[in-house]
Amino acid sequence: MSDSEFYLENGTNIFNGTIDGEKVPRLQIEWRNDSQVATGREGNYINEIGFSFSNSTYYKWNGKSWETVSDLQNLTEATRLFRNRVEYANEAEKLRLKAYETAIEPVGYTSLRYPKNVSTGEHSDFVLFDFFDYQPPFKNNTNFETKVDNSFLFGGTKKKRSFVNEKLPEYNRSGQAGSLYKRDDTGRFPQIMLYMPDDISDTLKADWEGKAFGSTTAGILSSAGTDGIVEKLKQAGNETGKGLSKAPVELAASLITNLAKGITGDSINTGDVFASIDGVIRNPNVEVLFQKMNLRTFDLTFKLVPYNFDEGKIIKKVINVFKKSMLPTYSIGETEVGGKKGSENRAVEASFIKVPKVCKVTYMRGSSQHPDLPTYKMCAITDVAINYTPDGNYAVYNDGTPVAYELKVSFMETKLLFSEEIDTGRDQSTAPPGQEYGAMRSDVRLKENITKVGNSPSGINIYEWNYIGNTQRYRGVMAQEILERHPEAVALQPDGYLSVYYGKIDVNMERVN
Repeated sequence: MSDSEFYLENGTNIFNGTIDGEKVPRLQIEWRNDSQVATGREGNYINEIGFSFSNSTYYKWNGKSWETVSDLQNLTEATRLFRNRVEYANEAEKLRLKAYETAIEPVGYTSLRYPKNVSTGEHSDFVLFDFFDYQPPFKNNTNFETKVDNSFLFGGTKKKRSFVNEKLPEYNRSGQAGSLYKRDDTGRFPQIMLYMPDDISDTLKADWEGKAFGSTTAGILSSAGTDGIVEKLKQAGNETGKGLSKAPVELAASLITNLAKGITGDSINTGDVFASIDGVIRNPNVEVLFQKMNLRTFDLTFKLVPYNFDEGKIIKKVINVFKKSMLPTYSIGETEVGGKKGSENRAVEASFIKVPKVCKVTYMRGSSQHPDLPTYKMCAITDVAINYTPDGNYAVYNDGTPVAYELKVSFMETKLLFSEEIDTGRDQSTAPPGQEYGAMRSDVRLKENITKVGNSPSGINIYEWNYIGNTQRYRGVMAQEILERHPEAVALQPDGYLSVYYGKIDVNMERVN
């Protein structure tokens, strides 16, 4: 039996990446340390099968990375795993759903909301805070090498140099909530939902500076700008010398300043000489030059008033999460430094501390990012201030809980904002795929008059429906279908119905007029 016959008889086709006639999800291939590594996305469950056309190979997800399960002679394992994919996915889903206890908690059983009724409808406005491990901007960054003509600096030598961040998305890779960032699964840094504060603003600041150019310098720069800078820089010393030889008055003034300092000790400059003798000063030739953009900063202030014992506990947890997130960690644990983990090397553990968490701040409207409020890239928390007497007097409940708190948190974006990221007045830089927004009730058991109207780019079925007892029509997805393909985008509510995080799929939920 030929290899090609085996492929077809076995149900697995290495040439088109199908098993039993079904297309296996595609993977990308990268070269790392002289070996091929399957990338492109993470698996949804252990033993999920993927395929790469680059090397005609099937891979399986082991929970951390894609590992090879087949080559051109052996495809039995890949076929077996693919045929049992529903079983593997269901087992993974059973484990995942254990993390969800209540509908009021947005993501995971440790998530926090204040007040408890925040984000209860599709038009609810609130602020969403997600916390992640800081990602070093140059770690595992894609670079390229090219020869650069250095003649404009040192002579005509071309040298091969490495560069990163050729394009804006590469620069933003560590500033957006994409594949680099993994949600904390320890419960120590839960997602937080708070009401919309009263101090929402957006400020962009650029530094421009006026610089003075002397006549000689201005002449050199003007000439260089006209004729080319390479030769003019080489001649700069000669040009300066020529300029001074043609300006004896400048030379005389310089001699006066030296004489005065030598005889009297007075420190004066040539400008002082011209002003005191002739009543003139040099023409400053001031020009304004762009220096830099400043990283955006903003503050959010919340007044938190516990109306019962449970709300008091939630408020304390919210405050502690912000405190913990802005502070470094003394132990680096599994973090590697120079290829060695802190948990495996006492010297490394003793020598370093771990950088604090970063925070994704998102203004929300229902399950989507608010269309008219600022959007931010990943942010560092720079200040956390708690006022335990915001009303001007000390007052506590019987258990010692303050009757009110004022929480002020200051943020700094970790990346600069650029013109290309502004579209019709709205910052589009931080609408990353997979960002976890609030969940919308989308269980098929709650709907009627269901009609399929199309498919998303990734192949998700799109429907129109109305909720039972409500005539308003909606367009979106069925939670049961999403549970099969994207279990990470589904939440179980306490009444047994399912909700969908539309921000994690390529479909938006919307009203149908």
